Amino acid sequence: MQKKKKMAVILALCACLILCGAGWFDSTKVVIDTESNPVYQYCTADEMISSFKNNEKTALATYNEKYVLLAAKVRRVGKDGKDMILFSSEHPDRDIVCSFDKSLRTTASAYKAGERVAVYGQIKVGTFDKKPYVEVTKIVRAPDVVASTNLYFLSDGSSFDKAEAKKVTLHNGGVEYYIPTYWEGLQHDIVVEGLGSMEGYQYILNQMRGSESKVPESLFVCYFDNQQQLDRSSPLGETKQIEKAIVENILGSAGKLPTKEVKTYYGSDYDYYLDSYRTLMDGAGYHTEFVFQTDGKDGIVVVLYVYKEAKHLSDVMFLMRFLELK
Repeated sequence: MQKKKKMAVILALCACLILCGAGWFDSTKVVIDTESNPVYQYCTADEMISSFKNNEKTALATYNEKYVLLAAKVRRVGKDGKDMILFSSEHPDRDIVCSFDKSLRTTASAYKAGERVAVYGQIKVGTFDKKPYVEVTKIVRAPDVVASTNLYFLSDGSSFDKAEAKKVTLHNGGVEYYIPTYWEGLQHDIVVEGLGSMEGYQYILNQMRGSESKVPESLFVCYFDNQQQLDRSSPLGETKQIEKAIVENILGSAGKLPTKEVKTYYGSDYDYYLDSYRTLMDGAGYHTEFVFQTDGKDGIVVVLYVYKEAKHLSDVMFLMRFLELK
């Protein structure tokens, strides 16, 4: 990359943390892991089967390869819990077949015909019969009647109602994401409040109502505009170098980047960078995790999570799932 001016992206992190480059924790791992923490959309067997009966092509696009939390009634459980047949009360002539790996078969065997059940899994639509099959990752008792059609779950049982959430936009509407309404009081405008020069927001999660934690935990969601924040002589295509410069500007140094590259199940591409640091003030150690999503040659969406314990990870995972480049 040609010589460029210093990128003014220094953030005054939660509780005025100033980080230095001495590793503190023995090891780090990705916690904002979009591969191992899929978000499941809630649906019922009635809804799914009706969709396939009404418009098979639309249903295929809606459900095939998608992750769902499917609520239904048990028709029967296969021998040794290898599979389970679910059915719809509205369409009793149609079945949905669920398959289980060995770790779930004992749990599946405990269910009886007629009981309501909910399965977390990925839908696979048959190539020839065009019927939905579910590769199950978790099985639980069905939740009470759910009114919202925009309810999403993680496998830990936490839920997110997208219809009730607040939409936040960056880059003149070019980036959008959703936060739970109880985050509004935690939101700080980075530019307006003098925390840095990147457009975006800081969420001080340990200040959430009802939280007794004094340990800083912050999430930053920002947009780095290549046109505004890079020297005009700098090539705009070298995004890895830009990402490294952002990390160095915030943390003071950067090791190998990216730590991990991911193509998510919902179509987004991320670069991850992980590190761990002590504060200069009191020597406290924190994990830092960056997630970068490139907006073509226009810029980069930057998500930075600073934590000692990831107490609000579920909310962060829902935010990542619905973060979109428009």
